[in-house]
Amino acid sequence: MSDAHSRPSGDPSEPLYDPNVLTPTHAERARTLVSQISTGTLCTLAIEPAGYPYGSFVTVAFEKGNPIFLISALAEHTKNLEQDPRASLLVAESGSADPLANGRVTMLGPCTRVEGDEGGAREAFLAAHPNSAYYADFRDFGFWKLHVASVRYIGVTDGCRGLARQSGRPPSQIPSAPQRPGSLLT
Repeated sequence: MSDAHSRPSGDPSEPLYDPNVLTPTHAERARTLVSQISTGTLCTLAIEPAGYPYGSFVTVAFEKGNPIFLISALAEHTKNLEQDPRASLLVAESGSADPLANGRVTMLGPCTRVEGDEGGAREAFLAAHPNSAYYADFRDFGFWKLHVASVRYIGVTDGCRGLARQSGRPPSQIPSAPQRPGSLLT
């Protein structure tokens, strides 16, 4: 991977950490970030105007590393997914005076409605969002799963920006780390 922010001279930059000390991998950092955030921006492809990106603020939980949503059939993003399942989810840290200095993860893949209790999606979502039990059984609501095919992580730790892209690799092939059960890429 090249560093687009390298020095003009082309010389490699000095690491901002002790390379002899074990540090988390980008995949581990992405999993940690995602395990701490329960909301994100679900992006779908709009029906009208056709093909434009459509972003929606959603609550999210994780089941076997894949994002789970509880969304209404009346919502625009649900109608978009029924037409074209391609989607992405952006989750981002908050808290810094400079929002671009925060870590963020974008996951891409097809997003499909969960039939029955496929793999425990309902249980995972209600564990993360217990108040949603009130409307989880409404006729127009359903659980949807983003089947992660690609992950992009941008993180900032102690002033050192890390960038990792895991594309075309199933979540089970990305190295794992200790984490909350059900978090990203377990």
